[in-house]
Amino acid sequence: MRPMTIIPKAVLLVLFSLIIPTSAGVYLSIKEVTDPMTIYIINGCAMLSGCLLLLFIIQKSRFHLKEIGFRKGTLRMWVIPILITETIPFIAGLNTDLFVSSFTPLSFFMVCVSNFDEGIFRDTLFQYLKRINLSTSIWGSAILFGLGHSANLLSGKSLTLTVAQILFAFLFGFVAAEIVAITNSLLWVIIWHAAHNVVDQMTNGQAPVEMQMLLLSIQCGILLVI
Repeated sequence: MRPMTIIPKAVLLVLFSLIIPTSAGVYLSIKEVTDPMTIYIINGCAMLSGCLLLLFIIQKSRFHLKEIGFRKGTLRMWVIPILITETIPFIAGLNTDLFVSSFTPLSFFMVCVSNFDEGIFRDTLFQYLKRINLSTSIWGSAILFGLGHSANLLSGKSLTLTVAQILFAFLFGFVAAEIVAITNSLLWVIIWHAAHNVVDQMTNGQAPVEMQMLLLSIQCGILLVI
């Protein structure tokens, strides 16, 4: 596959990654759903449907599931700084608006999100770009993953915080792509992505912007070192 054939496919995959959560958000807005459990379940079902559509895309792409990372991988020392990274947000405190009863649907939602995102960015997209070379697949998937988070501006988040989150998403995507390249497995990056999203919901998202920026900066620093 030539680069000019691969690039349009990569762009379409990124758009696909944005359409599913956006569609769920529009539905929730129209129906004026405010119950957290219902929101998690609806979003989770949307992401699950996205995963099924992605499997169809993978089949049409003629990738073998084992070829794109559905196999066991070996943990290495990189897991230690990643665990440290995921403890940083707890400095801001716990999210008091999150109830124990909401944890199961939240986990369902976040597991579906991680499978969907990793299936696109560190799976299908990664394999397409790898046909150019490995360096392109790592850099390309990370950059596109980071830019995909610019959609956070639509939710009303501050420009400064959104830019910091884009940088974090890029570094997250870069490290995740390196892990996939080393282990030939999606298993650990899916687990990491799901755990990160759950931690993000469990911790205090209402902390001052300055505090959020500081914690994001520390996390970005650790990922940069990795």
